[in-house]
Amino acid sequence: MLEFAVAISTKPLLTVILIAGNYRDRVQRALRSILNQDMIDQLAVVVYDRAFEPVRDLPEFDHPNVAYKAVERDTTLGQLQKQSVLATETEFIAFIEEHVTIPPNWARECLSAHAEGYAGVTGIFVAGNGEYHWARIGFLMTYGAYMFPTKGGESVNIPADNSSFVRSKLLRLEQDLELLFNTDVLLTRRLAEEGEKLYRVGDLSLAHSNERTFRAAWVSLFYWNQMYACNLVVTERWSFLRRAFRFFSMPAAPLVRTLKGLVQAWQNSADMKQWFRDAPSVFLLHVGSAAGMTAGLLLGYQRSEWKFTDCETSAPR
Repeated sequence: MLEFAVAISTKPLLTVILIAGNYRDRVQRALRSILNQDMIDQLAVVVYDRAFEPVRDLPEFDHPNVAYKAVERDTTLGQLQKQSVLATETEFIAFIEEHVTIPPNWARECLSAHAEGYAGVTGIFVAGNGEYHWARIGFLMTYGAYMFPTKGGESVNIPADNSSFVRSKLLRLEQDLELLFNTDVLLTRRLAEEGEKLYRVGDLSLAHSNERTFRAAWVSLFYWNQMYACNLVVTERWSFLRRAFRFFSMPAAPLVRTLKGLVQAWQNSADMKQWFRDAPSVFLLHVGSAAGMTAGLLLGYQRSEWKFTDCETSAPR
């Protein structure tokens, strides 16, 4: 069991996991938004610090509801997230990235949705640093209107890195949990395939900041997709023929993914004139995704799990 600075007055209902990196101002903003929950007395917060030189340097780390743990830099998101699922004892567990801020009613709304039978719950995302062109494009195609529905309701796809879960549902997946967390779309896909219900709270806005330069966004998508291809091969036991087919179809992937974004944008009633203006930038980032998938199918992981974790926790945004 994780240790907290001071015993929490009541048994916590929800454990929130935050993985910190080099940018302490981002960590502080994210952690403050968690500690500002209107039911903080019923929450336990665990901070895994994988900064290049971890140090207990923020006053929020000493909050009585926070457990701080410095970890080695060679740990990955999937390893830490799986470790947290196994180590905590609360009925519900949530994950919030260090570049995300949440509203004060986030925990309460998530627990209310879980009470209605949903295994995974998230909100609707807004751009945290949309003043930067590449951050805005990256947001739209990974968290925004070119990727996910912009209205609340039942869903088959939520971003697990910024969602809450019924912990017992995750424990059933223990054997593959690290791989599923490393590419979180596989986790929510597995839950949906097993008949679990997922939900987006429509009036719950989470602010997500993306990489603000083209290079940082492209590299991050490359490593995620390299890892994703490898995890698909392992978790879905792809045959040689299926791997070969996907490999040789990769040149078409940027166009296919861009057009999928077009369909999602239209379903979301997005500004379609803006979509067409954004399309060249979206396509260029999808080239990075396709290049990563190709590398994964041809060369394997090549430590892409670790490299992507560095992008997530220690890249400028």
